[in-house]
Amino acid sequence: MQSLNHDAVKQTYGARVVPLSEMVGVAPLAHAPRAGDLIVAEVLTTGRHDKIEGRSGLTTTIFPGSRFVGVFGNRYATDQYEGYVPREPVEECDLLSVGGVCGAVASRFDGFAAPTRLRVVGAVRDRQGRPLNSRRFGLPADDRAGGHDGRREAGVILVVGSAMNSGKTTTVGTLARALTAAGRRVAAAKVTGTAAGKDVRYYGDCGASPVLDFTDAGHPSTYLLDPQELLALAAALIARLRADGPDYIVVEIADGIFQRETRLLLESADFRAGVDHAFFAATDSLSAECGARRLREYGLPLRAVAGTVTRSPLATREAEEATGVACLSIGRMLAGELLPLLQGARAPGRDRLVATLPRTAGLYAFDGAVAALPDR
Repeated sequence: MQSLNHDAVKQTYGARVVPLSEMVGVAPLAHAPRAGDLIVAEVLTTGRHDKIEGRSGLTTTIFPGSRFVGVFGNRYATDQYEGYVPREPVEECDLLSVGGVCGAVASRFDGFAAPTRLRVVGAVRDRQGRPLNSRRFGLPADDRAGGHDGRREAGVILVVGSAMNSGKTTTVGTLARALTAAGRRVAAAKVTGTAAGKDVRYYGDCGASPVLDFTDAGHPSTYLLDPQELLALAAALIARLRADGPDYIVVEIADGIFQRETRLLLESADFRAGVDHAFFAATDSLSAECGARRLREYGLPLRAVAGTVTRSPLATREAEEATGVACLSIGRMLAGELLPLLQGARAPGRDRLVATLPRTAGLYAFDGAVAALPDR
């Protein structure tokens, strides 16, 4: 095992939960990688991503010969890449996201640039020579997850959408802006997606505090997570935010409602029971009607449609007629139409999300050890 020279390699957002003090060596990749495994990668050719995002969120330019600590993960992005963790040891791989997630591209959006190609220098090791995996780190299991410690309950606002780029993140930010302007404390979380810090930084810019995402629990990506692990991840993020005592917690689920992890969460009765308000971000009136109908079938408390459909007054009216709910633009939310929609009865059984999930779910145990629990 060779020593890891931190001055010679860049760090990435996807591996940010792993302390630098744990990254002491590099050894050949001798086993089939798993999601969360850290590697040192060297750029062979630059493609779509000619920059990487560091642990703090700052981006740096990469060139052929640049080295960085990346992390293996899967990616589901209908407008960009479909990519997977290799099933055997590899000498080369692709850069799947600006956050340093690495894998093998299986398909890409038509016209989207080819990925940046990487050489796998080796697996990052700890002082005992063991391969480092980000899922050993992150949010600790919280003994307060099932209780309130006397804190006032926060209303949970769920934001889902029709697809990538439908306006979900903008909706989360606008909710935070409108609520903080009304004197409410807002926290926010992105529960699913692929490592990149742009969205959570936007939440913070809009007034949400604290903000978390799945990388805080050690996951570089949530695509293909075990269902129980996914539910435990959502519960841990919400419990940690609730412990800070906000008035509202806004939760974004990435991609569209037909995507695997989004569907798994929406199909979970325990997850739905923890939602007080739901907003659907749509690109047009047809997706708005379909999304509204689906959320109602799940029994979720739909309050309004939002998203890019609201950029057109005509499409907005069309969506309101089709769904029977308000279609709120950024301007309408900030002008005072939001808060009245959130006042009134709360969804029953909301605390079941954190109270009923097994404490031994995959988020808290990994390889026999207790886990220290996009420009994309």
